[in-house]
Amino acid sequence: MPQLASTSGKQALDDLLQSSVDSREVPAVFFGVTNAEGTLYSNCAGEKRFGDESQGQVDEDTTLQLFSSTKLLTTIACLQLLDRGLVTLDDPDLIETHLPELASLRVLKGYKDTREPIWEEPKTKITLRMLLSHTSGMGYTFNSPDLDRWTKETSHPSFLGPKASIDSYALPLVFEPKTQWHYSVGIDWAGHLVHRLTHLSLEEYFKEHIFKPCGMESTSFYPTEEIRREAMAVTYLDPTEGKIKSYPDNYGSLHYARPERPEEVGELAGGAGLFGTAKDYLAFLRGVLACDPSRQSTSDDNGTSKLISGESFRELFNDSIPRTVPKTGLLSMMQRQTYHDPTYTLEEVGHSVGLCLNFRDSKYGRKAGSGCWDGAAKTQYWLDPVSGIAGVCFTNIFAQNPNPFMDLYTKFERTVYDHLE
Repeated sequence: MPQLASTSGKQALDDLLQSSVDSREVPAVFFGVTNAEGTLYSNCAGEKRFGDESQGQVDEDTTLQLFSSTKLLTTIACLQLLDRGLVTLDDPDLIETHLPELASLRVLKGYKDTREPIWEEPKTKITLRMLLSHTSGMGYTFNSPDLDRWTKETSHPSFLGPKASIDSYALPLVFEPKTQWHYSVGIDWAGHLVHRLTHLSLEEYFKEHIFKPCGMESTSFYPTEEIRREAMAVTYLDPTEGKIKSYPDNYGSLHYARPERPEEVGELAGGAGLFGTAKDYLAFLRGVLACDPSRQSTSDDNGTSKLISGESFRELFNDSIPRTVPKTGLLSMMQRQTYHDPTYTLEEVGHSVGLCLNFRDSKYGRKAGSGCWDGAAKTQYWLDPVSGIAGVCFTNIFAQNPNPFMDLYTKFERTVYDHLE
């Protein structure tokens, strides 16, 4: 079982953390490293509200907005249903039966003479694998100009806003399913599938089948009083002044209009809706690592059942993008993120049912066959089954890449691997 060099490793990470926060180039930061049995390192530093020491310092109970770091939990829920025989990854009839809204979606090809939308009926039926791997034809408004225009012209409601309904996710497709990789709301629909098959809300399902087994006590779709009290204020990098600032409210509603009270939460967003702590998320990643079939046992050390089967664990690290589908969109997004090895080629990247994959060792440390993702406010994580570790590098800031926090993430990763033994 991998370990961190007890003295030198901890000191190197402590020094990196403190010097980065002291530089004032990043807001509060949370570091964490785990193997399948326990935490190897965990620490954090910085003010709960950037620039305001009166609000106190962050600690292990500080909550953050996880945004798309939510996605992996929804994938795990789907894989649990796969293990139970309730779903299959490649049967379009499953989606037609339980998510009939998707059958009526058309492909928005563009605009005729810049005025009228051009529609096309899709030829390929959507599967659960497509939803989870971002090959379903769906998109987001921020990465699809035509989709952004359509939502504005039709006054389509935001799925992140207060009281959002399931209809807010029913966006036109932006390409024929299974012909491109395009980051999307597909995993939100996968979350709706979990809800409909289990007759439980995602909150209820996650509590019973993910939070409880992993010991996650501070994660929720609902911004409860406790979560709000412990929250790190969401920050942003002011592009005009180049300075880090906090939003007037802790939840950055000016940016994403997120619900600020539990009663404002509508349809639960399996792709972006969770609030939680770095400590909880590290415990979740530890629970995933413990499912590695190379560990042989069928239960964790405390005797509880593992989250998913060994076969489903392997699925997390298998490329779900068909060979016929170009990976240019995926590689371009990875390069913009700036924490991936910039020398990766199209053949050296992929995406599974839940993770962005690298098929060559990264110069920053993670081995070939690792998977990762993150949230919009920079809650970064990776899983490396070859080395047997997972890590989190969390903050809450909206900032264009490249930026100092992403540089810190790569330094954190490199420091971890330099001190593994």
